[in-house]
Amino acid sequence: MALSNKDFVGETLGVDLTERLEGTLAATALAAAAGARMFRVHEVAPTRRVLEMVASIHGTRPPTRTVRGLA
Repeated sequence: MALSNKDFVGETLGVDLTERLEGTLAATALAAAAGARMFRVHEVAPTRRVLEMVASIHGTRPPTRTVRGLA
């Protein structure tokens, strides 16, 4: 999936190129939840965290650190 900073994000949210991170991450999360497994991105660290969270919600990745017994 190549969703990073695409025009549809800017047009949907009415934002410039430099303000598209949240929209890109939301679209990435939905794509991952729908089964996409490969992503081309500009912002690697935030995208990785989003994908890890999606995997944890799906139950395919355990929490990195369990403090409150959530695992």
